[in-house]
Amino acid sequence: MDPPYGAPPPSPQQFVDTNDDDKNTEPMIMNLGGTGSRHHHPPAPAELRKAQEAHSSSGGYARVMVFGGLDGIITTFAVVAAAAGGLGSDVSAHLVLIFGVANLIADGFSMGFGEFISGRTEQDFIKSERKREEWEMDNFPEGEKEEMIEIYTGKGLAREDAQQVVDLLASTPSLFVDIMMVEELGLVGEGDDSMVDTLKNAAVMFGSFMLFGAVPLLAYAPGKGGIGAFMVSIGLTLTTLFLLGCVKGKLTSSGILKSGLLMLLNGGIAAAISYGAAALIDVIFGGDPLSEDCDA
Repeated sequence: MDPPYGAPPPSPQQFVDTNDDDKNTEPMIMNLGGTGSRHHHPPAPAELRKAQEAHSSSGGYARVMVFGGLDGIITTFAVVAAAAGGLGSDVSAHLVLIFGVANLIADGFSMGFGEFISGRTEQDFIKSERKREEWEMDNFPEGEKEEMIEIYTGKGLAREDAQQVVDLLASTPSLFVDIMMVEELGLVGEGDDSMVDTLKNAAVMFGSFMLFGAVPLLAYAPGKGGIGAFMVSIGLTLTTLFLLGCVKGKLTSSGILKSGLLMLLNGGIAAAISYGAAALIDVIFGGDPLSEDCDA
C-alpha cells in the first residue's frame, strides 16, 4: 500500500522523565501542554485552565490584528507620501483620498484573502504530513522508532536511554506520532482548525488593515490638501506606528520600546522611499502629470 501524502499536525510537546535513583519508578510522561505529570502535580484549577485557553486564543487574533494594522498603515502612508513627493504642495485632498481609499480597499481584501488561503493551506499540509506519519508508523514501526532514537541521541541522550524513551512512546502510537510531528517536522497544531476559525482570522486581518490603514488619510478627510495636511498625516502615522509597535513588542516579548522604535523606522524608511521615488519620477519626466493626462 502506498503512503497517503498529506496531512500533519503536532500536539503539545511531551517528554519522558526517568528517575535514576529508583529503578522501580515507572517512567513518567511529562506533558508540557498544561496538564503536567499526573503522578506529581495536581490538576490545575479550572479557572486557571480557562484563563490559559482564553489567553492562547485571543493571542492569535491579537497577532493577526497587529500585523494587519502595521501592513495597512505603512502601505497607505506610502501612497500618501508618493502623492506628496510627486505633486508637492499642489496635491489635493480629493486626489489623495481617491488613490488612498482605492488602494486601502484592494490591499485590505488581498491581505484578508491571503490570510484565509495561507491558513487553509497550513492546516491541509499538517493533516497531510500526519497521515504520512501514521501510515509509516503502521507499516514501518521499527524504521520510525529508529528515526526517533537518532533524533534523541543527536540531542545528547545516550542510545540506551533514547531506546527506552522511544519504546515507551511507541506503546501509544497516536502519542508517538504527536511527538514525531514536533521532533522531526517541527509542526505544531492538530491541523483541525475549522473553516470558521480561518474565516475569523481573515476577517480580523481585513478589518485591522482597513482600520489602521485609514489613519494616514484622516488628515485629508476635511478636504484640505497641501503640505499642511501631509505633515498632519505624518504625525498621525508615526504615532500610530509607534503604538502598534509597542503592542507587537508586548505580544512577542521582544521589548516594547525597541519594537515601537523599529516600527517607526520601518514606516519612515518605507515612506521616504515612496516619497523619493515619486519626486525622482517627477523630475525625470517633468511637467504636471495630471494636467498632461487631461490635455491628452
